Amino acid sequence: MRIDLNGVFASAIGAANGIHDDELTALRPRLVDAVGALQSERAQGLHPFLDLPIERDGLNDVLALADQLRDDVDHFVLLGTGGSARGARALATALELEVAAEVAPQRRRPQLIVADNIDPVSFARLLDELDLSRTVFNVVSKSGETTETLAQFLVVRERLLRELGAVDYVKHIIVTTDADGGALRQIVNDEGFPSTPFPGGVGGRFSALSSVHLLPVALLGIDVEAILDGAAEMDKRCRALEPESNPAAMLAAVRYLLDVLHGVPTAVVMPYSDRLVPLADWWCQLWAESLGKRVERNGGRLSIGQTPVRAVGAADQHAQMQLYLDGPADKVVTFLRVEKHGVEVEIPRSYTDLDDVSYLGGHDLGALLDLEQRAMQLALHKRGRPTITIEIPRLTPHVVGQLVYLLEVETALTAALFGVDPYNQPAVEEGKRLIYGAAGRPGFEAERTELEQWLAARRPERIV
Repeated sequence: MRIDLNGVFASAIGAANGIHDDELTALRPRLVDAVGALQSERAQGLHPFLDLPIERDGLNDVLALADQLRDDVDHFVLLGTGGSARGARALATALELEVAAEVAPQRRRPQLIVADNIDPVSFARLLDELDLSRTVFNVVSKSGETTETLAQFLVVRERLLRELGAVDYVKHIIVTTDADGGALRQIVNDEGFPSTPFPGGVGGRFSALSSVHLLPVALLGIDVEAILDGAAEMDKRCRALEPESNPAAMLAAVRYLLDVLHGVPTAVVMPYSDRLVPLADWWCQLWAESLGKRVERNGGRLSIGQTPVRAVGAADQHAQMQLYLDGPADKVVTFLRVEKHGVEVEIPRSYTDLDDVSYLGGHDLGALLDLEQRAMQLALHKRGRPTITIEIPRLTPHVVGQLVYLLEVETALTAALFGVDPYNQPAVEEGKRLIYGAAGRPGFEAERTELEQWLAARRPERIV
């Protein structure tokens, strides 16, 4: 995997929007301190997500459970939201082609379904289409109190009880939650559902390489040990104090400098592979929830954070690129480029008398997609717009493990440069309290009253 940062420097795109060498040099001492502090705190037992690829707690249990389930399950449905869901979808989608190529046709491979929203139409349709006798639901909530996940669980539990009976339904639910507390842990203790622990000290958005997400991935037949091996290899690179040898540090530096010195508060991630779209969605949550904070500085409150945007190549060339090229120069576009897609689809040589059509003949679709990425990058370059390219030779478990770990460490280091805590989400917690009040949870009556007063204060003449 290669990370091309040429497109962010003034020497390539001009002084107006590009980073100057002296700006990076001036930041270097702080960057070295950030890397050193992260590793020092890690040695003290903090930031346990960093050690997931090495310690691999619970991995053998995950592999054994996946083997136990594989032959008896057609559908594995993950009930969760946000960080409890996006990691599994990102890993599975990126690597499903790899599994299809390596797993013998006669071997059963369940289908993974990630149900991460509570839209009633979608959820009802999903349950109606499943053979519940051959479906396992994995209820995932670190706190054990996530409103949306609990609601899904209650609906599924009632349906399973009705169709499978009070004895058999238990084996169709696996609960992943905090090992020591929370409502779901109490339910597990009371009802005896199979359970796997959410790793202590690891937040949902930093848990992609934990057993939480590796269970459904292993069930599909994906080599999860190779994912962790790739992450462990990237870990060695991300420990380097010299920024030039540390890809996570360099990514953090350029994104930080673009924001604070060059007015680039929007980070676009644009995969040129449909298999990487869920990973881009995962990164958007990681970036937004980790960096979007309000801090007290110089006697006042300051809002921090780049806005992540997911675009898809080549489709969004026709939907968003006009804005990126001619709109405000406030975006850095990170291209995710896959060199070998794993499937070749040649474009036939037809209509040879039509120049506007015949030039496509003989090209491979993957090669054409790669050419389009290069063309868009050059177009942005000509406009002086900053770009980063992460070049991936092939989507293998090893490489995907590297990429996930790289982006997690980059996020932690960027947060250090901004001076914010990447592991909390105070604004989200405020929203959760209002949800609890609105839905009638005991103890949140004040929030319910606040919501009712806010609704009542709306002026009818301003509702059109």
